[in-house]
Amino acid sequence: MISSEYVQIDSLLLNLFQELRKAGMALTLEQYELLQKAVAQGYGLGGWEDLKRVCRLLWVKPSANYDGDTFERAFDAFKKDNIRQHGAKMDREPEEKPPEDPPPIVKPTALPQIPPRRTPKKTGTPSATASDENNTEVPTAVKTNSNPLEKGFTKDTSKEYILTPKNFPIKLQDVRDTWKFLKRPVPIGKEYELDIEATIDLIEREGLFSDVVMRPVKVRRAELLLLIDDNLAMIPFFGALQPFTQAIDEARITPARIYRFTSYPDEYLYQWHHPTKAELITNLLSKLHKNRTIALILSDAGAATGTYSEERIQGIWKFLHKLSPCVRQLIWLNPLPSKRWQHTSAWEIHKILDGKMLTYESASLQTVVKQNSQGSMIQICQIPHL
Repeated sequence: MISSEYVQIDSLLLNLFQELRKAGMALTLEQYELLQKAVAQGYGLGGWEDLKRVCRLLWVKPSANYDGDTFERAFDAFKKDNIRQHGAKMDREPEEKPPEDPPPIVKPTALPQIPPRRTPKKTGTPSATASDENNTEVPTAVKTNSNPLEKGFTKDTSKEYILTPKNFPIKLQDVRDTWKFLKRPVPIGKEYELDIEATIDLIEREGLFSDVVMRPVKVRRAELLLLIDDNLAMIPFFGALQPFTQAIDEARITPARIYRFTSYPDEYLYQWHHPTKAELITNLLSKLHKNRTIALILSDAGAATGTYSEERIQGIWKFLHKLSPCVRQLIWLNPLPSKRWQHTSAWEIHKILDGKMLTYESASLQTVVKQNSQGSMIQICQIPHL
């Protein structure tokens, strides 16, 4: 554990930041502020390994300027140096007597995963009181009033985070049922093919000179491309999005790809379970089958923080124009109710989608099923003038 007597956490973080820069990592002050925010919210306070994990997620990127080996060497050297300097104080620290009959701590099954921080595209903090129109309770991190910055990095087990997610609008069964309908055969435009069985039957009934029977060409396979926005405002909703990731992890939806992006996809998409592994969007799009791929985007589009960003709108518009010709159907689910979209980037993106951005609820999935049964696809329209 890191000694609680080591000056203040801010000083330790700053020294670590400077040492990594000296070692050759091209870190910016903006990235240092991201680490400060993460620590202020309770992440990285479980000891050196916990801090190392958070720093790796925030600072190590798949780029020539962010060398993972350099980070490992520099962080370990910094850790050893601090343990050598403050180890004696740690040995003399008396053990705190645990309180009698401590209150039971209900530990969550899984904490929200901390996404990596690429170059941020907007500022703002997550809404802690966001909920849907059905008063769905959003999972939030609950902790005591004490500020972790006042007591150093020593982990206090009496101040554990407690998550109480419940009443999520979309459940695993909803996802499974929807996918069964989405992967049903649907017509492909106005293409037709010879219906051999019906033609043979017609010849048997009407003779050799009867006409042939044509039928609409249908695609009989479906593949899912799941894209999740991991900007700071989306972290409270990760628990509610779990049915989709769980369905893919348990092979209930297959074949499927799952990636993350921050605010809007720019040049890369990042693997969901390996946030530092990137894939060029151009390479990914070339692998998609335009008659089979169903793209599902999960993002608040700026509604959670009530922000309007022209950069975000333009970024989404450019990405959708690249994506649209490569997929059979495009679905966008927003975890915020539609009344929260007004005067934000979400409302403009809703217009780009011809008013077909959907709220995160089971009724929206039913809408998607109806669209699929009719063979319809969401088309991308011209972005409105700003």
